[in-house]
Amino acid sequence: MIAATPEWFKDEYLGIELGQYIGIGVLIVGATAAHFALLRVIALVVRGRYAGDDLMFWERERRRLNRGILLLTIGITLLVGFPILDFDPDVESVVNQVASLVAAVAIILVAYRAIDILVDVLARRAGETETMLDDSLVPLLRTSMRLFVAVVGILFVLQNLDVNVSSLIAGLGLGGLAIALAAQDTVRNLLGGVTIFADKPFEVGDWVVVDGVEGTVETVGFRSTRVRTFYNSLVSVPNGNLMDAGIDNMGQRRWRRYKTTLGVGYHTTPDQMQAFVEGIRAIIQANPGMRQDYYIVEFHGFGATSLDVLVYCFFDAVDWNEELRSRHVLNLDIMRLAETLQVDFAFPTQTLHIAETPGQPQQLPNVPDRARLREIVNSFGPGGESGQRVDQRITAGHESVSDSPHAQTEEGRQQP
Repeated sequence: MIAATPEWFKDEYLGIELGQYIGIGVLIVGATAAHFALLRVIALVVRGRYAGDDLMFWERERRRLNRGILLLTIGITLLVGFPILDFDPDVESVVNQVASLVAAVAIILVAYRAIDILVDVLARRAGETETMLDDSLVPLLRTSMRLFVAVVGILFVLQNLDVNVSSLIAGLGLGGLAIALAAQDTVRNLLGGVTIFADKPFEVGDWVVVDGVEGTVETVGFRSTRVRTFYNSLVSVPNGNLMDAGIDNMGQRRWRRYKTTLGVGYHTTPDQMQAFVEGIRAIIQANPGMRQDYYIVEFHGFGATSLDVLVYCFFDAVDWNEELRSRHVLNLDIMRLAETLQVDFAFPTQTLHIAETPGQPQQLPNVPDRARLREIVNSFGPGGESGQRVDQRITAGHESVSDSPHAQTEEGRQQP
């Protein structure tokens, strides 16, 4: 204490001098004033730099630091001001250790809050991007940085408590070797998580088929990826398995394929069949939600109970629900077309022909002679007048016009 202090400063109450009581009060007032002054400076800087929604965001983030700054101010005040009060050395030693511990905890708390602020800023920027994978990376970054701060903070606190940190780390190193041998799968999963974030084979919200699991990616972690199945169950797929498994990302499809075979009755005439095929092509061309540069609609073959028409086309749909709605519209238009053309869809049927009935002679078709048969064959051959050499549209007269080129090219006739 200063020698010029009044004698009544040395009066003791409960073993503590009155001047020391006053000094403790001054330290409390000083710590409080320093705390509010620092918060005021931070508030002025934030309000002078930001406005509108940004100001609301940073005001909320600024309040995260209040408690940490208060503890840090108290710790520093005790470390700097308490030795001036001339307490007993043993008391000073205890207070110094407590102040060091409070300051260390305050630094860890401030670091934690600073991480939260940084992650919130990154989350805001991630929300402005189209990809969803960075939105999953932000929480992982928060966890990783907090874990690092916690480990460093614990070591710092232990060092302030006079614990031999070097020997502790050496002991942990020997035990860590055994843990590492038992944690090979965990390390493999962590490497798989890093690979996913680097290669980006899928994003949150994508429809994927991976490792026997089909569903929508809900979260991507360092250890596992969670997929919400279409049964609404949640499946966790280890990231280590994803490194070796083939990932079928259905969500990244530009076009969604639709392939079906329409069976019409055998009583359908050739002109009806031609008009039916052309009508389906016209429906596809008129639909803005379907791929226009590539589709196939052809009289495909003769089935056991029907004449088969192949419909092979693509929808421009962002999800499965929109794909089903586009199929719904297309199928209804095909039904309306068939009804208008009086084309009947075939059922699995069998026709029984009775060659001869009692009391009636057997009715046999009139078969042309060999010369007429040869004339018919030649009429369908090169130079003949019968048959159709290329796909011809249904027209009012007998003139023929070649069909649309995008449906008739050799490339268009091959299934991708």
